[in-house]
Amino acid sequence: MLLVLPPLGHAQGEGTHSTGHKALESYEEKLPAPDHGLVIANAMAGNWEYGVYLLGLPVGLKARVEVQWDGRQVTATSQVDHFLAANNHQSVFSLANCDYRLHSYQNSGFSPGWRFDDAVAFDWLKKQIHYQGLTQGPKTPDAQPQAVTLPLDDAIYVDKLSQFAALACALGENGKSTQISTQISTQPNTKQSVPLSYVDDTIGRYRFSVAQATTQMSVAGQTITVIKVESEPYEYVEGSVHRRVSYWLAPSLGYLPVKISTKLSGMKLTVKMLKTSGPLSAKL
Repeated sequence: MLLVLPPLGHAQGEGTHSTGHKALESYEEKLPAPDHGLVIANAMAGNWEYGVYLLGLPVGLKARVEVQWDGRQVTATSQVDHFLAANNHQSVFSLANCDYRLHSYQNSGFSPGWRFDDAVAFDWLKKQIHYQGLTQGPKTPDAQPQAVTLPLDDAIYVDKLSQFAALACALGENGKSTQISTQISTQPNTKQSVPLSYVDDTIGRYRFSVAQATTQMSVAGQTITVIKVESEPYEYVEGSVHRRVSYWLAPSLGYLPVKISTKLSGMKLTVKMLKTSGPLSAKL
């Protein structure tokens, strides 16, 4: 495109002649800023496979994740099929110009002692969150479906898939999301933290902080740059399940995780990326 531009500054007088370098800088300043949300969505798009490990040993569970971007919104799905546990999750959110918004998610499945089927929709015009679902557990085996409406405040709401897009906008060097950037903690002598909220029939609030600057990790036979982020719950309803989680996120994949670590009943649970739909060298 620059090759067909007329010679800038050519008609100026000798005393006001502008160099080509300065003219080019002037032209570049007028170019529209890149849509960082679009860059993130394109980096996330693809198919990914994860394996689950308990105490460092594979348990035979595989999660397949697919991220699709249609130019308007992102649809992310994950699926686990196993006789011991199953989970189907779909998340729909928008990301244009990093104006991140979660629109809905559905989450259903089972694990030993548990069965769940949840649907959450966000009404951004009426400022409401609508939950419909069922969660049966060891202490609530006869729980019945319920519908709950919660007020939609100014928190950043995420689910287990959209949270990585929200973090990409918050932590990425070109992230410009007003909603997210205004909520990032910048108090002196503290780590930068991003507050994110999860919702089903109740709300759980977490702080995400960068625990380790960029480092290298081997993923699916390739070496990739990652950053370690730790999340910690700080506000939730007593009796609901919330725990600390560590994530190793890949900026080149739109901050998708290549490794996740937490504890389940005191035992170390790890999720690792095993397969990708393409090379991991895309630049975000």
